[in-house]
Amino acid sequence: MPTIIIEGPHLTLLRKRRLAEAITRLVAAAYDWPKENVILVLHENGDQNVARGGRLLTDRLPPKLAQH
Repeated sequence: MPTIIIEGPHLTLLRKRRLAEAITRLVAAAYDWPKENVILVLHENGDQNVARGGRLLTDRLPPKLAQH
């Protein structure tokens, strides 16, 4: 069974459902398999746990938007 792992920022439950449906539909079509055979794992990473260019994302945001 194909397993897809997505690393990204927090999503609402509604957006997770939409993402899961869309990705599953595409992968099932590509493999020509039933969508029940597709496994999707979502890993949510807060800005304090991700760095870009050597700086944590939380340090790159304007102070009022930074997550603590």
